[in-house]
Amino acid sequence: MTTASLWRFALGALATATAALFPFFQAASQSTPAPQKLSLGIISTESSSELRKGFDPFIDRLSQRLDMPVKAYFATDYAGVIEAMRFNKIQLAWMGNKSAIEAVDRAGAEVFAQTTKANGDQGYHSVIIVRRDSPFQTIDDLLAKREELAFGNGDPNSTSGYLIPFHYLWTPRGINPQSDFKHTRNANHEVNCIAVAMGQIDFATANDEALYRLGIVRPKLAQRLRVVWQSPTIPNDPLVWRKDLPEETKRQIKRAIMHFGRKGPDAAKEREILAGIRDGWGPFLDSDDSQLLPIREIALEKERQSILSNKRLDSDEKATRIQALEARHLELLAAHGGSE
Repeated sequence: MTTASLWRFALGALATATAALFPFFQAASQSTPAPQKLSLGIISTESSSELRKGFDPFIDRLSQRLDMPVKAYFATDYAGVIEAMRFNKIQLAWMGNKSAIEAVDRAGAEVFAQTTKANGDQGYHSVIIVRRDSPFQTIDDLLAKREELAFGNGDPNSTSGYLIPFHYLWTPRGINPQSDFKHTRNANHEVNCIAVAMGQIDFATANDEALYRLGIVRPKLAQRLRVVWQSPTIPNDPLVWRKDLPEETKRQIKRAIMHFGRKGPDAAKEREILAGIRDGWGPFLDSDDSQLLPIREIALEKERQSILSNKRLDSDEKATRIQALEARHLELLAAHGGSE
């Protein structure tokens, strides 16, 4: 067979193979069609009616920037928003760092932006609150009487209401918040603040954002509260999207979010809209999953302490689980460029 014949044979075979494979390439390109509308999940830090007041103008303006309908999705707890993303009921979400970790690990989510404060603050704080007329002036005063007191814990997927107090407050003092108090219940920040103010419970977790917001919508109740403990600064919350969104859709969303309040003839108006959300947001920052690493390390330490204190596990099982935990930690560091 001549060289020319070989080339004709090869080209013919390539054409045949390409034609045979074309349906598969076409199906792959159509596996994640561009959405015609988007839903934005909003974690339940307070009642949906109050959240709507801040988020509705933002969502309306985001719809205009994207030239696509965007609607809000509210759930009764943090887990509801995570599950909504898992089953593609929502494609975007505002979450705390802890709930974002759950969404990334279990619901195919990915961090793409970070909220900021209108006043320039780099983060927020977990707090423990009591009534202003409470006899307890410090956290140690309160804990000395813990067996007599009713406690309002946060949602288990809350960063400031649950994970941060566990790491910085309960673990160093050897306290189990589920059993060491007279009564413990879990609720969102707004419910906990109101319950303390009304004298239904003795103390609770919350954060300074929730206290600021309560001071706006229910100032008389806010005046009844006092902070007896505050955490170190927590990084501001992320925005996440479904990782399997088409790349072009991601580019459109990223552009709209990063330009919101920064670019365009309505930038000043958009900054006013952001300032009306929660305790006052500013323009967004670019971000990715590495934002979650500090909170992941705290969550891993919480899991480690739970393993060590589990009386049902023998020493060998504890060692095996701790080893697996340390392996996960090293994987996280490697994935996000961290180091010991």
